[in-house]
Amino acid sequence: MNLNQLINDYSEIISLFLDYSGNTIVILADYEYRVLCCSTSLAELMHVPDKPIGRFLGDLLCPLEESDFSLIITDKENTMLPQIFKICYTDILYRCYSFQVDKGYLLFGDRIGSTDNEILESMSLLNNELSNLSRKLSKKNRELERANSKINELMRTDHLTGLANRRYFQERLNEVFSLAKRNKLTFSLVMADLDLFKNINDSFGHDAGDKVLQKFASLVKKFCRTEDLPARFGGEEFIVLLPQTDANGGFYLAERIRTELAGLDILDKNVEITASFGVAELKQGEDQESLIKRVDQSLYKAKEAGRNQSVVSQ
Repeated sequence: MNLNQLINDYSEIISLFLDYSGNTIVILADYEYRVLCCSTSLAELMHVPDKPIGRFLGDLLCPLEESDFSLIITDKENTMLPQIFKICYTDILYRCYSFQVDKGYLLFGDRIGSTDNEILESMSLLNNELSNLSRKLSKKNRELERANSKINELMRTDHLTGLANRRYFQERLNEVFSLAKRNKLTFSLVMADLDLFKNINDSFGHDAGDKVLQKFASLVKKFCRTEDLPARFGGEEFIVLLPQTDANGGFYLAERIRTELAGLDILDKNVEITASFGVAELKQGEDQESLIKRVDQSLYKAKEAGRNQSVVSQ
């Protein structure tokens, strides 16, 4: 037996229950919201001897917020939309559903069973839960930001030396080059290459070679300013971007790195490790390709001249 059949077979019993149930109210109102008939329970809730026939529905059911009385009508195509009303002059709350019928509106209400204070307490608990969710979301967002930052850092960092990789160096070079052109500023590049590095790998192994690369990278970073960008350019070759620095400043940096490197015993085997350096300052009207070519040529001249020295491009 389904619900519809149950209602048809026992309509009088169900009607009697709805009429006297204190937890359920049934109201039929006309199109002007005047009560045509209602369950006896409504009169009992209002503490009046007779059913409030002919009364304005808004005088019986009060919206929780001050506003003109109106019903939200649920039709067959829509999801049932509840409204919360308070029985006027009481703290009794009902969840009501309204339907349009031939004579007007049919309204069903079920008692919520909460006082206003309990409702406020529930709202407070919900707000606390919302705040907790908001804090958790903020924490997740911060974690996501840190993860994205870490990913970006890994994408622009050489994993062995910890310096910038060639890709990120090119991005920064584009920015500094554009700024220099626009504001007629200068900058310099210092290119370095470890001398006879293949011999280190062949004689002592690749682990020793990696150790040398890491030590040299830390040495380059040690002498760079915050605004400078040291990068691994490829293999045993390194490059440093020096914003707003002329060739003399680039030469000074190269010599500091070169002389300190020559005095270190990185492998603890009394093996001298040196590097050659090329320096080039941006010329008026020069493009990036030409600048890179000049600093590379100056490094090549340092190698040809006997290594372990710095050469400035003219």
